[in-house]
Amino acid sequence: MFGISTPLQFYQKLVQEFDDFCEAPSSARHAMNFVITAHHMSDWVWAGFLNKDRARKKKLGLDDKNVHGFREWLYSQSIWLAQMQPLANGSKHFQPGGMSIHMRHVGPFNTAAFNEVAFNEGYSYLVVDMGELDGLPNLMPATFLFEVVMRFWRDFLRLHGPYPELPKGRTMLSDEQPIGQP
Repeated sequence: MFGISTPLQFYQKLVQEFDDFCEAPSSARHAMNFVITAHHMSDWVWAGFLNKDRARKKKLGLDDKNVHGFREWLYSQSIWLAQMQPLANGSKHFQPGGMSIHMRHVGPFNTAAFNEVAFNEGYSYLVVDMGELDGLPNLMPATFLFEVVMRFWRDFLRLHGPYPELPKGRTMLSDEQPIGQP
């Protein structure tokens, strides 16, 4: 479909959606595309190789499972991946569900003490509302949530997929960052 016919190609789409969102962290369109793609990775993995591979299914304890059982297993492995389903379904059906994601606006600084052009830039990004902690709002940039989901799918495909190499994106994941290097 649309030139995407394997789980590896669909994973490449997920990588690209993540890159696009990281480059524009205030884009609801990129966020929705990432969430929907991340949620539907399970369909592609199941139909693309896992459903037909008895040995892999047995290794994962999925002997008698269907795609819904596979999703439940995935969600038991990552509470963050589990958040993709209500976000994806809510965004498609105009029924918000799951974690609350909203826009956060930052800046500009008060320019009264500076000249007119100093510190005049503000920016916006999407955040996940994690509730309150010690009576204060507990917000997390949506890029953090999305990166955890990216790392989950990358690691799942490395451990359980038939692919010798996975596509990499423009955005380096935090566990790929060289330590002590700029």
